Amino acid sequence: MATNRSFVEEMAVRIGCHGLAAWLVRVGAWMGYPPAEILSETPVRMASSTNAEHGVTLVLHDPAWQEHRTADPECWVLYDVTLDAAKAPLPFGLDPWSETPVSAKTKLSVDTAMGRPVDFRRGNYRVTHFLPDNRVVIVGFKPNLVGIETVSLKRINEMPDFRS
Repeated sequence: MATNRSFVEEMAVRIGCHGLAAWLVRVGAWMGYPPAEILSETPVRMASSTNAEHGVTLVLHDPAWQEHRTADPECWVLYDVTLDAAKAPLPFGLDPWSETPVSAKTKLSVDTAMGRPVDFRRGNYRVTHFLPDNRVVIVGFKPNLVGIETVSLKRINEMPDFRS
């Protein structure tokens, strides 16, 4: 059986992909959702599922939702994942208790947005990291900039088919 850590690591790999129907059913079961709830049979643009115990929120997106009479489970894109660092294991080796903006850059990417001293002074403790494969990791640090509160995962510019 998959562990919380393995599900989160898999989400980090699959973010922004489609062709995930069977995997989404397993994730939904782990989150406490029956298949019909995690993979809506009614075409909708976006669907969100949260498990507060695991500290995970998933947002699924169907880019062709208006073209379907019934939802196609393989069209769902894992659009956004938000992790509560106090409850969920974090991907990429991020440490929820001791990570800093500098140490996160060594694990993720020096290609960032936000995270400047002026941003931190204004109370914005988030740093957006752009990975080479178009994944985006948004790390929300604690106000003292030691430790993480949240991590959000996204992908930009593409929606690869995970089956290929």
